[in-house]
Amino acid sequence: PLAPLGDAVGLMPPPPVHVEPLMPAGPRQRRGGAMAFLLDIAPIFGWLRDYPVRSALAHDISGGVTLGCILIGQSLAHAKLCGVELIIGPYSCMLGPVLYAVFGTCIHSSIGTGALICLLVGEVLVEHGDSVEERSRIAPFLTILVGVILTLMGVCRLSGLVRFLSRPALSGFITASALLAMLSQVSPMLGLPDSAGSIQKVLLHQPERLLAVKWPTLLLSAVATGYLLSAKRLKQHPRLKPLGDFKELVLLGLGAAFCAAWDPPGLSQAECVEHPLCVKVVGRIEPGLPHAHWPRVGAGDWGLIHSMLPGACLVALVAFLTSFAGAKKFGLEDGYQIKPFNELIAIGMCNVGGALLGAVPTSIGNTRMGIARQCGVQSQLGANVFVSIFIALAVQFFTPCLFYIPMCALNAIILIGSSHMLEFAHAGYLLEFARHKEFGRDGRMDVLVWIVGFVSTLFLGAFKGIISAVVLSLLIIVLQVVNPHIALLGRQQEPPQSGVPHQPPRFRHRWVNMRGQRASGGLVATAVEEEPGVLVFRFEGPLFYANVDQLQEWLEAEELRRIEESPVDYEFKAIIFSAIAVPFLDTTAIGALQTMIRSYADRNVLFLIANTFANTRRIVAETLGADQRRALREDLRPRLASCTTVDDFVELVHANRALSKERPRPLIRTTSSLLSLASLASLNATPPKGTLADRQWPLQRRPFSLACDRTPDAEMGRFTASTPALLSLARPITPRDRAAAGRARPFDR
Repeated sequence: PLAPLGDAVGLMPPPPVHVEPLMPAGPRQRRGGAMAFLLDIAPIFGWLRDYPVRSALAHDISGGVTLGCILIGQSLAHAKLCGVELIIGPYSCMLGPVLYAVFGTCIHSSIGTGALICLLVGEVLVEHGDSVEERSRIAPFLTILVGVILTLMGVCRLSGLVRFLSRPALSGFITASALLAMLSQVSPMLGLPDSAGSIQKVLLHQPERLLAVKWPTLLLSAVATGYLLSAKRLKQHPRLKPLGDFKELVLLGLGAAFCAAWDPPGLSQAECVEHPLCVKVVGRIEPGLPHAHWPRVGAGDWGLIHSMLPGACLVALVAFLTSFAGAKKFGLEDGYQIKPFNELIAIGMCNVGGALLGAVPTSIGNTRMGIARQCGVQSQLGANVFVSIFIALAVQFFTPCLFYIPMCALNAIILIGSSHMLEFAHAGYLLEFARHKEFGRDGRMDVLVWIVGFVSTLFLGAFKGIISAVVLSLLIIVLQVVNPHIALLGRQQEPPQSGVPHQPPRFRHRWVNMRGQRASGGLVATAVEEEPGVLVFRFEGPLFYANVDQLQEWLEAEELRRIEESPVDYEFKAIIFSAIAVPFLDTTAIGALQTMIRSYADRNVLFLIANTFANTRRIVAETLGADQRRALREDLRPRLASCTTVDDFVELVHANRALSKERPRPLIRTTSSLLSLASLASLNATPPKGTLADRQWPLQRRPFSLACDRTPDAEMGRFTASTPALLSLARPITPRDRAAAGRARPFDR
């Protein structure tokens, strides 16, 4: 029976309608000069001219009233979370939405206070203000800092900075912050005085304070929490849907009616706190709209502003990250463009302008964006401008109605709102991800980042917590770049698919990772085997000065492994480097590759680079192509230009070996080759002259290992060092080394 009345006053969301993006588009907007610049900075001058008044105005007004009712209750609770005067919450939602409508690009974005941002703001303000009055005075300073930081990021096109806040780091930080916010609301919901502190402090140090619990406050808090938890079920019933849509406003109204009838009359605020049956209420709030003025900066406030700067940077980054993520999601779903530049400018100007009214930092509310879409909002007039007008009218005429709002109801709203930010489910997803062996260390590193973000935020605070998680994320990125994964590739043969015409009759080759390869794609996979005499590998990551040495060491170790595990007549013919996962090369890496190509060519071993692309292909062709051609037989050099895949280079290797008369000279581990020198060392004898060992002889009294090459005319004990020459100067000879020496050829033995 209340549905027609609700529709008439705009409190019932109308059915969803198709939203036509009212963004700047069309030939009139493609102008040069000042007009194009104005439309780029302030899109409202483009879409407002084409605003369909008849079809969109009614939906925008209805949606604006709905969002305004929701935002009044939320802003009062968020102001309490910030630790400032409650009226500052509605003040923060007056000028900011209008400024966003001018500069923003998201149709459904609803600017206002948010639980996560207010939680961070509360931690920053508590460090610099001891009382509610002091925190309310310095809150505009923080808001201006946040706005200036976001505006400068937009002007300098620095939206990419938020990418350093990885998803696991942000998830752990948000979860710990929400948990702290929930715990901070328990004591007020029990009716304990503010001097009692958090519930953790009460349980650990002052458990006797639990005897002072006010039962009326506890029961009202329980009823309020139960009602908020059942709001989703109420939305499923058409007649009860308004009770679920406007749950905060309904709760505050019913709570105010209860306290007006329950609390003993004639008691002041201080007496009500001490009375055992009295429920603490908001109290008197100065009616009327705020006076716009810039915050007055005193002589001692400059140091305060400087000390708040790190916290302002954190609030700004988190505000933009959460706002842009929600706006981007809605823009993709509804088919309109979201520009990071405009979003930074818009959110920054919202906070700079909001400071004129003494506001706390604001951002886009993701939950309110969904409500705006359900209400059929078709422009930012309905999502922001009409919301601002409705809140201003409410503050002007209905401020006395806030007197009897129970504080425990605001605590319950914060408690339930913070519980929605808990992301333990994401932590479980990361654990499942880390259990898969094919994901390797990357999955475990994400779990570690989440744990560090959660634990450090829980015990060190929000700022130190997020900084710890971000620093760890950056260290992991550096380690992954410096120590990239090198995949040893093997040849996998698969039969041709049935029913596919024009397939060659031979089996198709796939070069896959030798470790952890599975059959996929519905194909019948055969065993993966190494190419005889050819080392094929894939370097996964950029190749530059910090990791090129690791590549050299890995190649030497892999070559030695193949030689030692293979028969005596094994020939190591070539190394094929698949560069399909190498985005760029620096000059140090190019120089190292040139050295490797030439040194391997001196041993009659080919070093070829396959699967190059884009800029990497051009660099390899211009700087390394000549060295690769010189290593080939003269008849095969023209074929190098036509080789691109690993299969092409494998065929080239076998053709080159068939034309070559000289055998490749493999890399040998001199632990087995220097057995005679080791026995001399054990007897304190003098080593043969001309060996590498004679330089180390005064210091070396036990067997050692060198990585060295041998020349065809080398005599016993005469060696040529490779890079790096020394693998180990103190590794004792093991039984495996003696066994390898026994199986070696006469020269090596």
